[in-house]
Amino acid sequence: MARRNRIVYGAAVLASALVLTACGGDGDSGEDDEIAGVQTPTEEAPEPEPSEDPEETEEEPADGRPEIDLGPDFENVYEGEPTGDPVVDAALRDLQGFEDAYAEAIVHHESDRPAVRYYATGDALNQVIQVLDGIFAEGISNTGTARYFNMAVTPIDDVSATFSYCRDFGQVNTTDFETGEVLEEGDPTAPASQYSGRLELNDEGVWQTVGYDRVADSSECQ
Repeated sequence: MARRNRIVYGAAVLASALVLTACGGDGDSGEDDEIAGVQTPTEEAPEPEPSEDPEETEEEPADGRPEIDLGPDFENVYEGEPTGDPVVDAALRDLQGFEDAYAEAIVHHESDRPAVRYYATGDALNQVIQVLDGIFAEGISNTGTARYFNMAVTPIDDVSATFSYCRDFGQVNTTDFETGEVLEEGDPTAPASQYSGRLELNDEGVWQTVGYDRVADSSECQ
């Protein structure tokens, strides 16, 4: 079964100011004149209670993990079922969080998104920032769907593990970040790449990616 990580948001709603204009007439106009259509609060029609601030009622993620917004034109799809091992499944979830955080930074051109440093540290974080700087300098981004499969985590001890997975970018387009123009379409025939690396469990219970390597055209990803 594929797990889709895509946050689709609707169009923004623009609020415009309501301007009340008083028109002159033959009669005198005093300060106590009522504006048509506006009801003066009375005991029978009490003034309504102010509505709650949307920011105060918005719920935070239950586990404290940062929300990740991949935008309307990009998604990561993760294939595979839970293993049933709580440690392995937790590590796989956070490994997916690392990839989502990386993608979020690319589609928004923002390397300081909270999820980047939440899911990556050490050498892995330095690698990510270096790659992002190059992407931003080129002015490019991505649209489409990236597919992840053969995801595996092998615990070493209580606080460290190794991982590997395959990533298929055959349906991902390279675009101009400013204009959205497709500069290079994805190649469905392109072979998937294999990634491997190391995870470490931090004091907050997050399996952070601390290092990774890429193996292009791996036979394990055919």
